[in-house]
Amino acid sequence: MSSTQFPTDEVEAVAYDFWRAPEVAELDGWRLRFAHGITGRANSVWPNGDGTLPLAEKIERAEAWYRERGLATLFQLTDAARPAGLEETLAARGYEARGVPVSVEIASLDDVLARTSGGAEVSTEFDDSWLELWAGSRGVGGGGAARDLLTAGDAAFASIGSEAVGRGVVTGSWLGITSMVTVPSARRRGHARAIVDALAQWASARGCTHAMLQVESTNGPARTLYASVGFVPHHDYHYRILR
Repeated sequence: MSSTQFPTDEVEAVAYDFWRAPEVAELDGWRLRFAHGITGRANSVWPNGDGTLPLAEKIERAEAWYRERGLATLFQLTDAARPAGLEETLAARGYEARGVPVSVEIASLDDVLARTSGGAEVSTEFDDSWLELWAGSRGVGGGGAARDLLTAGDAAFASIGSEAVGRGVVTGSWLGITSMVTVPSARRRGHARAIVDALAQWASARGCTHAMLQVESTNGPARTLYASVGFVPHHDYHYRILR
């Protein structure tokens, strides 16, 4: 499958629905997301829509919105960001690069299913043990904010006992795979592959034809695994933050 089949703005619009923050404000084509600081994606500006406001005014409004919520302003940036020149304007305003780029990767669901095998359980019910494992891996609390973030959308939750978990969410013909965690003592046993298979089976039964996930570009083992089950890089995103 060619990764150029889908324009970046279309892929980003789908990815937005895979990790939907519990609080979102529309700002002239941008979306301001807030989830009490849990993950960058859910607490950053999604700046991929066109608008008419002057750029400086728009950035100032975004900064005021995050200031009211006690967070530094964070932008999630791809080549779909609007308007053109946004990143240069942010850099001139004092926004610094944060973290490493994240690779957005896509696959044909049939290809994924042909390369994976079963062994994980999947359920649309969300339970505390799943949340505890995920939250512990992230170093965040497992309270209501995390629950709201993870249960947003048409989601399912795969697990292998208390050793591995993963989340899937369906938007149209797409499966989004997020929140993949395997405890250190259970790694290299094929758990992640089994989690991907369970979520792919669930999504295929719902009519999905493609899958997407996001992984830090420097996470070599994870990227090797995802490539082995059919995922190919589509584009990267990165963050800029005003501290």
